[in-house]
Amino acid sequence: MKKKIFVCYKSVTGFTKKYAEMIAGEMACPAMDLKDVTAKTLLPYDTIVFGGRFHAGTVDGLEKAKKLVAETNGKTLVVFATGAMPGTATESIRQAWKNNLSESELRQVPHFYMPGGLCYEKMPLHEKIIMKIFAAVMKNKLKNKTDKTAEDREFERVISTSYDISSGEYIKPLISFLEETKMYR
Repeated sequence: MKKKIFVCYKSVTGFTKKYAEMIAGEMACPAMDLKDVTAKTLLPYDTIVFGGRFHAGTVDGLEKAKKLVAETNGKTLVVFATGAMPGTATESIRQAWKNNLSESELRQVPHFYMPGGLCYEKMPLHEKIIMKIFAAVMKNKLKNKTDKTAEDREFERVISTSYDISSGEYIKPLISFLEETKMYR
């Protein structure tokens, strides 16, 4: 018996939606904005893939997604998060997951990170202001640093403007996981 997959997401600037739609396309399953999802929506599916952005230390929408999945009894949850960090920022990504998943969830809930970028044009005004202030503070802090790492220089470059580093390559580990564990259609 083939298992059915459903993808839901919470996206503000479009990166998470873009990845959710890529995943749904690869797995030939539906994708829907979390705001339109209810526990009843999830009932026909075996595996729920949820995506949200890393924002202010949390995966945006994850708590709601976990609650909805818990209401469906026995559904498998797979999580992906998007963010402005490059995939090579492994320690920062690991810490972000520790902030969002309990110790048992870290072991039991498959979770994946997909670099997206920054889109100041689609950011809510209050977030745009906070990001611009953060960028200015960090640039000033790094300005006087004499032993800048490559990561420091890259951070200075990307924090100031919008950029998109999303790629279909980043969904491959999640797709492989779904296929290898027979969590497909």
